[in-house]
Amino acid sequence: MSMSRKNLALIVGALAFGTTLGVAGLKTIDAATGTDYPIIQNLAEKFNTTPEDVKGIFDRTREERIQERQKAVEDSLNRAVKDGMITEDQNNTILSKQEEVRNKMEEVRTVREDLRNWADENDIDLKDILPGKGSHGFRGMKGL
Repeated sequence: MSMSRKNLALIVGALAFGTTLGVAGLKTIDAATGTDYPIIQNLAEKFNTTPEDVKGIFDRTREERIQERQKAVEDSLNRAVKDGMITEDQNNTILSKQEEVRNKMEEVRTVREDLRNWADENDIDLKDILPGKGSHGFRGMKGL
């Protein structure tokens, strides 16, 4: 059974919106994944542990949230196939695109981490030299 382009666009749009919301929620955790962030330092002091241990908790939590969101998307798509809203091929296409987006997001995280490491190795504090808080030029880099 085939679905109209309008219905497919609505489903893909809803999935994209849901993924965006998930990413926005995870961005808060992602922003705190460097051990030099105040929240990491404060939690380590409060619970008498190391910043690396706290970072590990944030990393595990982020990974769990990603897995929960992925399962919810897959369940939703499986229901859509079962209800005849989309075909199995469309389901596979959506999942493939979602995987592609997830891989690109991971590449961005890796590039940001590489930039942070490079800056640390060269004794450069990027927060002092890159605009970010409310500026337009490097808004996406403010968590560096």
